[in-house]
Amino acid sequence: MSKHAKNGRVEFLRFIFALGILFYHIHKRFALNGNISIGIKDVYFFHQGYIGVEFFFLVSGYLLAASAYAKRSVSTEFIGTETAQMMWKKIKNVFPYHLYAILLTLIVNTIFLEKTAEARIEYVTESWASLFFLQVFGFDTSWVNKLTWYLDVWLMVTFMFWYFLRKHYDTFVKIVCPLMAMFVLGYMAHEYHSLGGVETWTGHFYKCFLRGFGEMALGCSTYSITRQLNKINFTVAGKRILAAVELLCYLWVLRYAVKEIEPKYAFMVLFAMSIGLILTFSNVNPCHKIFDKPIFSWFGKMSLLIYLNQFYSIRLIQSLLPKLSFPAKAILCIVVTFAGAILCNIVVGFFNKTKPFTRLMIKGEGE
Repeated sequence: MSKHAKNGRVEFLRFIFALGILFYHIHKRFALNGNISIGIKDVYFFHQGYIGVEFFFLVSGYLLAASAYAKRSVSTEFIGTETAQMMWKKIKNVFPYHLYAILLTLIVNTIFLEKTAEARIEYVTESWASLFFLQVFGFDTSWVNKLTWYLDVWLMVTFMFWYFLRKHYDTFVKIVCPLMAMFVLGYMAHEYHSLGGVETWTGHFYKCFLRGFGEMALGCSTYSITRQLNKINFTVAGKRILAAVELLCYLWVLRYAVKEIEPKYAFMVLFAMSIGLILTFSNVNPCHKIFDKPIFSWFGKMSLLIYLNQFYSIRLIQSLLPKLSFPAKAILCIVVTFAGAILCNIVVGFFNKTKPFTRLMIKGEGE
């Protein structure tokens, strides 16, 4: 794998965890009276699949630290400008996909949740904070596509961390981040006894901000640990043992997602996931080259699109076909979500290539 290529196993795991989150929301929407079993004793349809979001935050923190480390020789004299440009690039890259999903979610929600034209207009008007990644700051408006909380927190924490990563990389990654992760996650464990939950208001910000803040700090720390691990020349037996540990970490996460385990144990699962991620990024697994193919990069890209396009898909099936059995509803939700994700990729790709709005507004752009 080339230096700048994406890690195929990480991209594939993104896809797997995105599916777990989709299955979790399907379960949450249709499991009205208890958990939905998949036919195996004490195994349920990803009723704790929300744990997949933790993987996204860990990876985001890891990649943020990696990006800062790659720039360590670049001057930080204009760190404010650099940070603003970096954030603008991230927002510009993700906003078209977010806009596609939130517009479809708005349309579906206004049709099936609101009954009058006045109520629909009010609902759309109150969605302004959701549209611009501002909901997580506490603006009291309609949280149209609640899944965007991840993007809100990711952007907010990235904005906060970048200065310290660039100006004080060694201290921040090796001392501050581990301490912040332990204090924040420990506080959540003590006060809330779970990682899950998005809309709980702490009095200063949403609980989900703490979730993303602590996990991205932990992700930054995993990058430093991975760099140290890569300096070790493991034997074939050593690599196989670490590969087994990596697999066991992710199997533990899967077990948590499908079993009825107390939410307080999600913190243990998170740390196991971080160990698995360190081993995944370190490529000590002898099978890692199998994943160095373009298809796995495509899986990684689709993970975000599946994540963003699931809410309106689930509501469509719930509203149009309420009498179907759960298996039929689940299959249709998956099909509609995948169709929406693929169409989103096509539509956004077309606009990125042709740049019609840029051509309209800015002279000489896109030519």
